[in-house]
Amino acid sequence: MTIVPRNGKFGVKVWDSGQKRYRWIGSYDTEVEAAQSERDATLKPGKDVPTVEQWGRIWLSDYARPAPATRQVYRQAVKVIAAELGALRLSEVDRPRARRLANGWPRNTSAVARTMWEDARRDGICRENPWSNLRLAQSRGRKDILALTEQEVEQLAGLAEVEHGEYGLEARAIVLTLAYAGLRPGELCALRWDDLTPADREMHVRRSLDATGQEKLPKNGKPRVVTIPPRALDALSNVPRSLADGYVFHSIQGRRLTKANLWYLWRPVVTRWKAAGGRDLDLYELRHAAATMLLERGVSPADVAVQLGHTDGGALVMARYGHPSEDAARDRLKMAYAGDQATTERRRVRGTDAA
Repeated sequence: MTIVPRNGKFGVKVWDSGQKRYRWIGSYDTEVEAAQSERDATLKPGKDVPTVEQWGRIWLSDYARPAPATRQVYRQAVKVIAAELGALRLSEVDRPRARRLANGWPRNTSAVARTMWEDARRDGICRENPWSNLRLAQSRGRKDILALTEQEVEQLAGLAEVEHGEYGLEARAIVLTLAYAGLRPGELCALRWDDLTPADREMHVRRSLDATGQEKLPKNGKPRVVTIPPRALDALSNVPRSLADGYVFHSIQGRRLTKANLWYLWRPVVTRWKAAGGRDLDLYELRHAAATMLLERGVSPADVAVQLGHTDGGALVMARYGHPSEDAARDRLKMAYAGDQATTERRRVRGTDAA
């Protein structure tokens, strides 16, 4: 095992007994980081159980996920986990401790801990995963969303226009495009003018912006063609075109829109909405509204799934997004039997006349 100062950094190499030669590990800015890497590289799976801090470093490096946004989320969660448990061996974290921490942590952090220990268990680094099957209280997620009505969507668009002044027409178009076209926030941020074909009332969703600002394929890895309803198309026609790039939407400062910008624009709109007696709203509820409004118009769940970019034939639409009002459902049910009622009435009249 050797730490080698070189060019202002510290290189690490370790002896590989199988190859009977030194194996290069990497270069590090500080000697402390180099020593940590050396210790990590010389752990013997099955014999040495790493500390949580050690395994966190190894896991982030050797088990890195392909998506940059996922790697960023994992790094943030591992910092929280290591701050609480770093000095303990993986095997020293028992289920009662895991449950207590999971109940106090954000769900995302405990989910990362579960994945981190599961990779270690699967590869024989520890025997058990104390984070699995804790049966913690879970949010119902989007099942608990109360669907916005079309009137409420229009009210929110109006509030966005008033709230953001000179930027108001673009803010209004953002709300209406999310609510009527059903785009995901990252898809809206990456939308370009050449993705739109107004004559066909269509837009091509070819890319999405992740939390790190990188463009990638839309969720499920599949571009799709989305129908632009008239209200969204009209709002898009009022968005000024930037000469700086080809993106449709921008921040108030004129830069390419990001997810962070979207939340910044959305929160004051919700503040006005709540001041007028409305409830708190998540930005994603606009996409939920898009699904619901389509279902209210009698569009099939399978067709709604095409608009939203789902690949399950409409199962998720029915389970999470589609909550048409019971009044509208009853109206459609009555219409289904309207012809039978007319036939029965004709038969009754003919019977009366015959008598």
